[in-house]
Amino acid sequence: GAISDIKLKENIVDANSQWGDLKALKVRNYNFKPETNHETYTQIGLIAQEAELVSPGLVSDMPDIDGEGNDLGTVTKTINYSVLYMKAVKALQEAIERIEALEAEVQALKGGANS
Repeated sequence: GAISDIKLKENIVDANSQWGDLKALKVRNYNFKPETNHETYTQIGLIAQEAELVSPGLVSDMPDIDGEGNDLGTVTKTINYSVLYMKAVKALQEAIERIEALEAEVQALKGGANS
């Protein structure tokens, strides 16, 4: 888990809408190239360069280091999935609010039709 106790936090306000960001992210199927030494089965996730265009805060650059600890002068982009999860929770809350509003509107229309 992550530290989340209110006693450690300040300036607490509701997060802005995440609806647009989540809609714009492209969820992809892919597999890692064999030479990466990562598992090569088909996976689902984001491509860092694509996600960075939508939400730069999701992406970090990790310096490429050789086996002896030397900086190679290049970077590999990483996705901060814990931030993505929180964006998804916020967007889900927004979706729930929209669904509930639509349900209430449909119920009101049904009630009005019976009058």
